[in-house]
Amino acid sequence: MVNRGCLKMFIMLMMAQLIPFKEALECMVGEYEVDGQCCPTCQAGYRVNETCTVMTGTTCVACDPGTYTEHQSGLKECLQCKVCDPEFGLVTRRECSSTSNTVCGCFPGHFCVIMKDDCELCEPHQVCTAGQYMKSRGTEMNNTICEKCRAGTFSPNGTLGQCLLWTNCTAQGLSEEEPGTDTKDALCSPYSNSQLTFIIIPLVAIIVIAVIILVVKLVRMEKSQAAYDIRRRGEASHTEKISNPLETDGSVINLPVQETRQQEESVPLRERIYKSQDSGEP
Repeated sequence: MVNRGCLKMFIMLMMAQLIPFKEALECMVGEYEVDGQCCPTCQAGYRVNETCTVMTGTTCVACDPGTYTEHQSGLKECLQCKVCDPEFGLVTRRECSSTSNTVCGCFPGHFCVIMKDDCELCEPHQVCTAGQYMKSRGTEMNNTICEKCRAGTFSPNGTLGQCLLWTNCTAQGLSEEEPGTDTKDALCSPYSNSQLTFIIIPLVAIIVIAVIILVVKLVRMEKSQAAYDIRRRGEASHTEKISNPLETDGSVINLPVQETRQQEESVPLRERIYKSQDSGEP
C-alpha cells in the first residue's frame, strides 16, 4: 500500500512539473509548436501533410497550382493566389508561383488608389481639357495634375506640358483679325492695317463706279426703247391711214403711186424693214 501511495505522489509531482514546462516551451528556428511539441517546418512552396511524432518528422507536400507559401511554415493549407481583376483597373505584373503571390499593377493611363502589399484598386488618370496644360503627367502611383492656361497663352487639346504663347501680329507687321483665347491662337491677317486701307478703298470706289455706269446704261436703254415704241406706234397709225383712206361718203380714195413711194422712201431703212416683217412681205 505504501508503495502504491508513493507512486501516485510521484506521478502527481511529475505532472505538476510538466505543466509549467509546457507553457514555457519555445521552439527553435525552423520548428513550429504543435500539441505541446516542436516539429520541423516545411519549406516555402510546401505545406504540412502530417505533423511530426516521437518517431517521425513532419511530412510536407508541394502546394497545389494557384496556391503558395512564401516562407518556411507549419501551415497545413497553402495560401490562395491573388487575381488581378481588370474591372478594378488591375493588370498582372508577376504571375503567382508556389513560393510567391501574384503581383498586380495598373493598366496604362491608370494610377493606384489603394495599396497594400501591392495595388488593390486603380482609377483612370485625369484628362486635361483644351485651355489646360499637364503640370504633372500621371504615373502608376500618381494622378495627372492639370492647370489652366494663364492670360496670353493657349492650349488646343490639353495634352501639352506647357501652354503656347499667342502670336504677336503687330510685331510681325500684320493686323489681328481675331484675338487669342485660352483654347486657340490669335488670327493674323496677311496684310497690315495700312495695306488693307490702300486695297479696300480703291476696290470700293471701282465697285461704286461700275454700279453707277451700269445704272446709267440701263436708264438710257429704257428711254431709247420707250421712244422707239412711241415712234413705231405713231408711224404704224399714219401708215394705216394712208393705205386705207375713206371718203366721207364711204368710198375709197386712191392716192397716186408716186406719192406713196415717196412716203415710203422718207421712212428710215430700219423702220421699213420692221414694217415689212410685220406685214409678212419679203
